[in-house]
Amino acid sequence: MDGTSGTTGGNGSGVPSPLKQAATPDGLWQFCLHHYSKQEVKHASLKLQDSFKGNVNLALLLVWLEDAGFTLSAHSLAALRQSLTHSETLLTRYRLMRRELKPQLSRGAYQKMLNYELTLEKFQQQELLACINQQPWLDKGPSAVELYCEQLDIAARYLYPTLMKGLNTR
Repeated sequence: MDGTSGTTGGNGSGVPSPLKQAATPDGLWQFCLHHYSKQEVKHASLKLQDSFKGNVNLALLLVWLEDAGFTLSAHSLAALRQSLTHSETLLTRYRLMRRELKPQLSRGAYQKMLNYELTLEKFQQQELLACINQQPWLDKGPSAVELYCEQLDIAARYLYPTLMKGLNTR
């Protein structure tokens, strides 16, 4: 952690860090809002999603853990990926529908669709947290973020530094 009470992110942002075996929905959501607001991170996250079929919520969860000094085994990462089966199908279908309908919708109707998609994102994060809080967290080992990128496609590995941009990882 960062040497304080364990609730401030390693990046000094005031965003909550996960305590070992206690990743919380609000902490993850606040971290994601803060970190994803960085244009480079947003671009890399969308590239991971659109070009490599990666999951942005999983990638940001792994970044959050790594920033707090934790990593996961390949087995735990596989369990996280498996936990996404239902919610990822739902989100992917909804996102595709939203994109297809965009030209036909008013700005307000489109915004409502975006807001609902955020609700689905929060639901997916809760699924991830339920799974990750049942997995052993490691204090040492290779980066789970980098491993995830490599599992998607070896070419996706270049996104790792950008996904970690602006964090004071150990």
